[in-house]
Amino acid sequence: MSKAGHANKIIEDPRQFAFGGWPAHTLLEAGEIPTDKIAELALREGQSSTPLYRVHRWFARRVGSQFRSILTALTLSPDQKDIFWETYLGKTSVGGAVILDPFIGGGTSLVESMRCNARVIGFDIDPVATFITRFELAASQMENHYPEIDLVCEEIAKQIMPLHRTKIDGVERDVLHHFWVQVKRCVNCHCDVELHPHYQLAYSREKGLQWVFCKECHAVHELPIDRKVLYCECGKRTTIATGTHSKGRMTCPYCKHTQKIAADDLDSATPPHWKMFAQEYLIGTGRNCTRHFKRVEKHDLKIFARAERMLQLFAEDLLVPTRQIPREGRSDGRPLIHGIRTYADLFNARQKLHLHLLGAAIRRVENDEARRCLELAFSEHLTTNCMYTAYAFGYRRTSPMFSIHSYRHITRPVELNPWQNGIGRGTFVNTVRKISKAIVFAKAPEELHPEGGKMAYDTSFNSEQTCVGTINEVLDGNATAAIETQSSEDISVLPNESVDLILTDPPYFDNLSYSELSDFYLAWHQELGIAPPPYDNKTASSPILQNLAITSRSVEDIRGYQQRLQQIFVECCRVLKKDGICVFTYHHKLASAWDALGTALVRSGLTVTKVLPMRGEGQGGLHTYDGTIKWDAVLVCRKGKVVQIGGAPVISNKNVERALNEALSHYNALSRKKRIGFKEPDFTNLARALIISNSSLGVVTSESRPMSDVLKTIPTTGEL
Repeated sequence: MSKAGHANKIIEDPRQFAFGGWPAHTLLEAGEIPTDKIAELALREGQSSTPLYRVHRWFARRVGSQFRSILTALTLSPDQKDIFWETYLGKTSVGGAVILDPFIGGGTSLVESMRCNARVIGFDIDPVATFITRFELAASQMENHYPEIDLVCEEIAKQIMPLHRTKIDGVERDVLHHFWVQVKRCVNCHCDVELHPHYQLAYSREKGLQWVFCKECHAVHELPIDRKVLYCECGKRTTIATGTHSKGRMTCPYCKHTQKIAADDLDSATPPHWKMFAQEYLIGTGRNCTRHFKRVEKHDLKIFARAERMLQLFAEDLLVPTRQIPREGRSDGRPLIHGIRTYADLFNARQKLHLHLLGAAIRRVENDEARRCLELAFSEHLTTNCMYTAYAFGYRRTSPMFSIHSYRHITRPVELNPWQNGIGRGTFVNTVRKISKAIVFAKAPEELHPEGGKMAYDTSFNSEQTCVGTINEVLDGNATAAIETQSSEDISVLPNESVDLILTDPPYFDNLSYSELSDFYLAWHQELGIAPPPYDNKTASSPILQNLAITSRSVEDIRGYQQRLQQIFVECCRVLKKDGICVFTYHHKLASAWDALGTALVRSGLTVTKVLPMRGEGQGGLHTYDGTIKWDAVLVCRKGKVVQIGGAPVISNKNVERALNEALSHYNALSRKKRIGFKEPDFTNLARALIISNSSLGVVTSESRPMSDVLKTIPTTGEL
């Protein structure tokens, strides 16, 4: 619901605020923005992002309020700071401006820019990133319902639903979740061991109950939540919290031998063997249904065997990726060290059958837009319909693969019934519904109001021209957006001085190897025939080696990151208009990452005019701990007069003192507000950004120091 007092506000036509160039000195460069209030919005958005950003998982996506705040502050001069929120909530317009993002990732910068009436151009070397972004930018011109989608869902559900049923007292019931466990042989006594982290299936703190199973016969029991031991009718005693697997090691219950579950090297890894042992089934339908647990019986195994036989009928033309998971250039040995050699190994036979039938049906859809929605839904629901899908015990729902932005080997995966309607996180039906909501939002978006609630605003400009077109069409004013799947090291397709603003979020050194994870999706896109050239070749993997993010911290890799980032900055400087602006966000805990960034920046021709802190993430998550950086440094740049060549990055002692004092000033102002969470790691991050922004090429004198040395020796706030 909209906040009272804001719901009926009339938003003026954004087209009357035509872009006429940036102010000579912007509000952003003056630093006169409500940083704390923007952080509050980021926290709220992180808890519930806009529907458009939930259509498909992307990794380390920045919040939309961050980019929208930057755009707002760029359109205003320092004497207009009093109308920041009025502008943010409806009048931010850069109509006619060309905005470039050379690292589009999840597309947030371009979506927010287009919502402010800009024409946008984006590049990304990763084909999955461009796939997601193209949908986000075109969503406002799509229909929120296509009959073809209903027909596909009805067709496949009819074939697959009977394979997700069980019998209770002779009555057929729908299964919502099938529980599996990995079985591994003990190298000491050669017994097969089920790798259970514990013997609890689920719990409800609200009801004070837990559902546990016998370690011997798998019978499921409902017990008080504080009960520690299960005494089963079969005569076995089970200590509920003590499983056979913990922290990557298994303990054999027969001989007490312990061993690693992962292989020491990729060649010796053997494929995992999974066993189905329990189910969560439904009584009733819709919101009135109740959920219950049971162990797997013989008839359940027969149903799965039927799925295996059905799958064999499609052996010759199976739409399941068979290429090897890339080994070279990986930062993480998972899932290879667990014997997962192809992406097909991440799915059981029933899941493969579902995906084959669904993929084949999608390929037959003639309506381009309906098929695009189905393709997106197919891709998004893969992570909740594989054997790396976990179960959130307290929430009683699936936890998708990549929920922690990496592969996580699951010894007790859960198989979801993908055709349940309205219940079940990650079902295909619910994923399609999620896409429909995103399209509705794109047509009539809302913005979080700083005082609470949401507020609608007009985006009718989108309907007047082709949305996603070519770069030339964007530059000529005949299209709103253009997306290219390529590296930004060479963007010669863009003329000199053709871009008004560069707004981006470059890869953060080695924080995340995007393409290592996105290759999972790409393999399926190739089977569907939707991967762009040159990735339409089924033997091609994502650009793991070509991606800017590094996978090791060797001197050679760090130098390569710096040189490639420098080349991209040089290209950005070339295409930027004389009065254009470049803004990017960055954070990293390592001095070497900032050294590489600073060296690239001082050699690029761009000059930093302002550095600001801005919260880039919402409320914590699985990656959050005491040393986590939650605030980005926002670096604002303009074209410099002269591109320096000789020397190395240095900084004067006076500028070091100035940078540290400025960072401390922000820390003192923001750290007092505990909720927004500006902490010591954020101070260090901001101080490093200010150090590189005050550095230049030169030689070390008695009055200056090497930039790299200063970055390594940032004092704590208590030492200043």
